[in-house]
Amino acid sequence: MKKMTKRIIALLLIAMLSCTMLAACGDSSSDAISGTWKQTDEVNGDWTWKFNGGKAHLTGDTTGFESDGTYTLDEAAQKVTVTLENWSDPIEYTYTLDGDNLTLDSTYSTYKLVKQ
Repeated sequence: MKKMTKRIIALLLIAMLSCTMLAACGDSSSDAISGTWKQTDEVNGDWTWKFNGGKAHLTGDTTGFESDGTYTLDEAAQKVTVTLENWSDPIEYTYTLDGDNLTLDSTYSTYKLVKQ
């Protein structure tokens, strides 16, 4: 009886440890701006911004521009720094989230994006 109880306890501990490890390996890409965002701009055309766990991708839907890169997020300061292969320098944006709307504001421009 004691052997059986020890085996059951051991199996329960293994199951709990496995669940903990799987939870720790969960989706680390979840941050305030992760996802796909659409920008419609009458002057500059339509753009798709993708943010996922530190990776960034920007596509000019109407211009043919496309570039991969990275981003770093400071949620406390509501700032995101985007670095793309086709840009000469990283750009820091102050961001504002309002439901499915994301506004990126930098020294150079302001972009209004809608979550897809």
